[in-house]
Amino acid sequence: MAADPPPHIPEPELFIRDHLAGYRTELANRRTLLAYIRTTLSLVAAALVFIKFWQHPAVIWLGWALLPIAAVILIRGLLIYRKVNRVVQQEETKTGERENPFSKTRSVRKG
Repeated sequence: MAADPPPHIPEPELFIRDHLAGYRTELANRRTLLAYIRTTLSLVAAALVFIKFWQHPAVIWLGWALLPIAAVILIRGLLIYRKVNRVVQQEETKTGERENPFSKTRSVRKG
């Protein structure tokens, strides 16, 4: 008795919500990077104000201390952005996503 051939496995249908979840992930990653940049700019601005407008040595020292902290925060934000972006791209290639994600999508109505 010959073995039966495996049944044809249909290609899973892609739903719009699945693609939108990918877009939400990408947008959240960008939003997080912008938050890191905003924090860095705020720290740099505060540091410059402390250095230029106060005469007390402790405040000036605090201003100079804020500058490397701002640089570390910016570098950390960029590294996290690149890491998450790389993971998202790996998942896209693993799942076979295309450039135009809405080419084979269908919506499902609840009700």
